[in-house]
Amino acid sequence: MERGIFDFSHYDRKKRRVGTALVILIIALVIFTGYFLFFHERQCNTAECFVDAMKNCRPVSWIRADDQASWLYIIKSSAKNDACKIEVKLLEVKQGTIDSEKLQGESMICTMQKGETRFPEKEISKCSGVLKEDLQDLIIQRMHNYLLENVGEIKQEFSGI
Repeated sequence: MERGIFDFSHYDRKKRRVGTALVILIIALVIFTGYFLFFHERQCNTAECFVDAMKNCRPVSWIRADDQASWLYIIKSSAKNDACKIEVKLLEVKQGTIDSEKLQGESMICTMQKGETRFPEKEISKCSGVLKEDLQDLIIQRMHNYLLENVGEIKQEFSGI
């Protein structure tokens, strides 16, 4: 039996390997492109951009800085009942006590209704996570301290009723 040049060089085996490699490469490109088109959040530079994205539940990220703190918002995905899941992370506390600074770097997930224009940390009842729990603990501690410092005045107010 006569052997051809292609049989001798294992041409069929090489052809299959190249074909398999091309299929894998195409699948990887489709996955990579799909990720950036549908799942990767874009960066917003203004509050209007973020609020518009929040109304439509589009995946974006935005850093909001004010006099008191810097917040990172990442719109993750749509949730049930026309709601959006938004990750809120406290990046930096600019004003506050040492207790407030312990919250830096913590985050929470908030479920906001589509069309909502208030920032997620303003509706803390719609959130869950370490940051929410720590914020609530801080608020309770401050209220407790206020009551202890002003118990005499509060007692006088109640006795006048």
